[in-house]
Amino acid sequence: MIRSIRKTPLMRLSFQTFVLMVSLANTFAQTGTTVRNGRESALSALKQELLELERELVEYRMTEKEEPKSANSFPLILKTSKPNITPSNRDTNQAESIHSLRTDLNAIENGLTTFKGTETDNFPGVKPDTEVITVRRKQVVLKHKPSKYFLFVNPGIAFSQDREFKLSSGDKAILGTHNGLDLSIAFGRQFGSWSIGPEIGFRQIGYSNFILPSFSILENATGDSTSYSFALYGGRDFSITHFWKLHGGISLGVASRHETFTLPDFDDPRRRPAVPTPYQQTDDGPRFQGSIRLALEYEFSKLCSAHLGYRFSYVEDLRDFDSMPIHQAQIGMRFRL
Repeated sequence: MIRSIRKTPLMRLSFQTFVLMVSLANTFAQTGTTVRNGRESALSALKQELLELERELVEYRMTEKEEPKSANSFPLILKTSKPNITPSNRDTNQAESIHSLRTDLNAIENGLTTFKGTETDNFPGVKPDTEVITVRRKQVVLKHKPSKYFLFVNPGIAFSQDREFKLSSGDKAILGTHNGLDLSIAFGRQFGSWSIGPEIGFRQIGYSNFILPSFSILENATGDSTSYSFALYGGRDFSITHFWKLHGGISLGVASRHETFTLPDFDDPRRRPAVPTPYQQTDDGPRFQGSIRLALEYEFSKLCSAHLGYRFSYVEDLRDFDSMPIHQAQIGMRFRL
């Protein structure tokens, strides 16, 4: 028994070595590289080995007192400060060394027990599962995933100045207009603050009267100017605040323009040389159309916003009908998809 204990490497370890082993185990647990169950298993295994070593030392102490010293047995040699140990004080030094080692083992066991009990409460070096961050109220803003597509729906009212019409006789008449309707829908891809995609539109402006300045004639007229447009739309957003934005856009395309007006039949000899009765004029054809747009937009949800804007459109002249500069007041919606 004495010979086997002497060959055990743990017998030659000092108290500082065991403290270093506990520190290494604590550091390894703090790194968070192993799960909690693995760390508890390693500490339990280390504790079990220390308890077995203590038990063997106690058994050795008990058997040492009972069995007589043999000439062939090798004495237990412990490192001390004195190189030469006399036979008279050898047993006393061994007993003191065993008692000191047992005291050190008890201290290690108490340290392991304390470490195991405190690591589950608030283990140092390990971040808690829930982290509470306190911020001021003004710093809280709504953030959402940037949208990839957009959809503009822009209904509005169209205003146009009086139109000029060229008669077959060469005289120029004026067609009075009244307010009309306008509707445009644009959809496409969103690239950050930029928007680009196709746009389709419908516009109708009615005629109210017919004026022939050369004969000082003013008559009621019926009819309207209707156009269907297809254009390429591009726009950009300018942030004012988190919820308010300013949107500017431009569109270029073609419009299918349809013109018609009719004069009622009445007896007036002054107008017959220039305008036959009854008189009706109809014309249609594709023409160039361009527009610029500016709108103030309010975002009241992540997927939808409302806007109020102004738009100016220009439609090229159609043979006897002159060009059309049109002012539009729009109120609509913008959907983010």
